[in-house]
Amino acid sequence: MSRLASLKKFAPMRLAGAAKRRAATKVRAVQYQLDLKRPLANAVLFESFQGKVIGDSPYDIFLVLQQARPDLKFIWVTAPATKAPVGATGVAFGSRAYLQALATAKYLVNNSNFPPYFRKATGQVYLQTWHGTPLKRLGRDIAQNNLTKSYLDTMDREAKAWDYLISPNAFCTEIFPSCFGYTGEILETGYPRNDKLSNATSAERQRIRESIGVSDPSVTLVMYAPTWRDYSRTATGNWQSVFYLDENIELPEGFKLIYRGHSNTHEAHKDGGNDRFIDVTRYPNITDLYLAADALITDYSSVMFDFTVTGKPLIFMTPDLERYRAERGFYFDFEAEAPGPILNTEAEVLQALQSLDEISTSYQAKYRAWQLKFDAHEDGKAASRVIAKVFTEGK
Repeated sequence: MSRLASLKKFAPMRLAGAAKRRAATKVRAVQYQLDLKRPLANAVLFESFQGKVIGDSPYDIFLVLQQARPDLKFIWVTAPATKAPVGATGVAFGSRAYLQALATAKYLVNNSNFPPYFRKATGQVYLQTWHGTPLKRLGRDIAQNNLTKSYLDTMDREAKAWDYLISPNAFCTEIFPSCFGYTGEILETGYPRNDKLSNATSAERQRIRESIGVSDPSVTLVMYAPTWRDYSRTATGNWQSVFYLDENIELPEGFKLIYRGHSNTHEAHKDGGNDRFIDVTRYPNITDLYLAADALITDYSSVMFDFTVTGKPLIFMTPDLERYRAERGFYFDFEAEAPGPILNTEAEVLQALQSLDEISTSYQAKYRAWQLKFDAHEDGKAASRVIAKVFTEGK
């Protein structure tokens, strides 16, 4: 670790923030333990990235489950910038109502981990959806010297509590048990969050585009969606937003850029207008944005696996490829299998955008191989398969 990185790690603001969070967690843990004594309720608690997102696979499961199990009460975890969807009750993450719902809902659906004080109550059913097919190594597959004891403890606790873990493909079914230390049942169903990519109409695509300010159907809409970096934090300890393109980028005529920051960087993100691109980081559901976009620019994010369900072209912007691969590690040969060009500079990206048809043609074989490997179950019915197994089988 460099001297600068070490100083940032122990910055006063960051240490004060950590102390405050630990104190609040202890108070919540006491109340949560009291709530565990309450009887279970016929309810489902949905959580996606600690309430920062009302989306991902929990949301698509919720939509179908409303029809399949109307007898259930639906509860959604929210954050300051989100609200519960129609048909559900919202509880703010960490609130008194949240603690009670976490302790008493019969079903728990999450795409990440619950707080450190969570302990599954007797009779609760925990469905872990996770949140993407990984290129980068996860959990116990990350070099051990990069993991803290608290991280390992959280991972062990979580995996032991899961009753079901969703896998989108055979690749994930193979690697998930070892990286999470999970020995329970895996549901290789495809990702519910991708169902819409197979079921949406052209009218819905146009409605989404108009909702983010792109009414002209002839505009080529490009989404830039990078992931976060383990080695990039703000002074307060939050993950830093990633934007390797120039914010004043001039796209080819007829093109428009939308930017989607990662959920881990929401705390560092600042909303604001920009004449050169549309910031859609706060847009509720990223799947809508896959439908709206005509092409994707990403780096190591799992959006690459979801977006290929659409069949639309990808460009990879990876100026820090060697460092990222060395520090995090990949599960497969990214450069050999990538279904689009891997680029380092903005100039290369701009040139690629002007050649999208040629890219689609030249990468056709790799793209198809990628879809067969990672998207074989994405037929628009993943949520129904999950619900049949978890919520209706043996009801």
